[in-house]
Amino acid sequence: MASSEARGIDPKRLADLVLAAAVRSQAETVYLEPTSDEIYTFSFERNKQVITTVTVEALVGAAAIARLAYIANLDLAAASSSSAVTKVRSGDRDADVIITIRPSGGLRAELVVVPQRGNRARTAPPVAVGSIGDVVGNYRIVEPLGEGGMGTVYRVDHVALGRSYALKVLRSRVFEKDPTAGQRFLREARAASRVRHPNIGDVFDFGHLADGRPYFVMELLEGESLADRVARGALDPSDVVTIARQMASALATVHDHGVVHADVTPSNALIISDDPVHVKLIDFGLAAIAGEGIPEQEGDFVLGTPSYISPEQLRGLPATDRSDQYGLGAVLFELIAGRPPYIHKELRELCMMHIQAPIPVVESPHGPLPPKLADVITTCLQKSPQQRFPGMRAMLAALEEIDRGAHHRGWRKWLG
Repeated sequence: MASSEARGIDPKRLADLVLAAAVRSQAETVYLEPTSDEIYTFSFERNKQVITTVTVEALVGAAAIARLAYIANLDLAAASSSSAVTKVRSGDRDADVIITIRPSGGLRAELVVVPQRGNRARTAPPVAVGSIGDVVGNYRIVEPLGEGGMGTVYRVDHVALGRSYALKVLRSRVFEKDPTAGQRFLREARAASRVRHPNIGDVFDFGHLADGRPYFVMELLEGESLADRVARGALDPSDVVTIARQMASALATVHDHGVVHADVTPSNALIISDDPVHVKLIDFGLAAIAGEGIPEQEGDFVLGTPSYISPEQLRGLPATDRSDQYGLGAVLFELIAGRPPYIHKELRELCMMHIQAPIPVVESPHGPLPPKLADVITTCLQKSPQQRFPGMRAMLAALEEIDRGAHHRGWRKWLG
């Protein structure tokens, strides 16, 4: 790995050099992010390995990102992440570069390089997912584990290491309906893979199948989803607070890195141990391409999990960190009450309930709840994002206050 430092360079020139270097070096991803109040680091990565880094003064780094936003015609003032594609030629290489600007946690940018056909770069032949025993990249398929609205999961073994992982591939009908979904899938999965947190499932590898569909490889988590757990009945309030703190902590960390999950549901959280309760959040790549509006047809395909989607996403607006608050609030409501906040047999009516219906009262079959816990959930479920918590860390602070009170006085005293 090489490292260099750029001083006194014009930000316009620096942005052009970054684009050219990304293509010429055959990098797959370039991350431009603050590493301190004074320094920005530009990391060029290939096969999830850093091939070189460049450090610049913070003001120069932010200005270079502003220049990239100008090149891609992106709005720096946008409240959520935005992306666009620009064509870049460097030497004899041509590529489409997907530029993503992430405003959260300090201005950040991410470049994903998609080489054009005819470049001399050598790539591994693509493969298709087929039967047990087939090899995908460095992984041999052992068995299918499950299939959801957006992706299919397989248990795989690393051919050389013999270790077991989970491989998730975008479903054919999703890719056929929206060919750009593959790029967004990998963009968000790559971004989330850079975040290390005890309550986030780790992502280790990426690739493409023969038909162009992307896949990623993540740790194989043994456990039960929150969806399966709550299907047996409402959870004890003390466990719900523990789960809520862990999920909020995970989301706060990814929000700090400019990543939004956008599909926080009971199915996307796994309980990997019960004593103590330990939950991991998964499926960041698939979440990025979840529903973006009330569908005319195939609502389960477009939306994925409409019981937890925010009103602004249903209106066609991009998901933000406050959309994740709404999803988490809906999950916590279900864990407490044993059912989602809104239920309707017609998909369109269910979506309209998220947009228009009053927020239902949070009640538990285990008895009265601490008022502050109900307040946290109700705040998350506000129709307007501006009426929710100012950020996930503010929600986490409220949950920690509830937890401290419970331990200090005993949970039964809260229920009395």
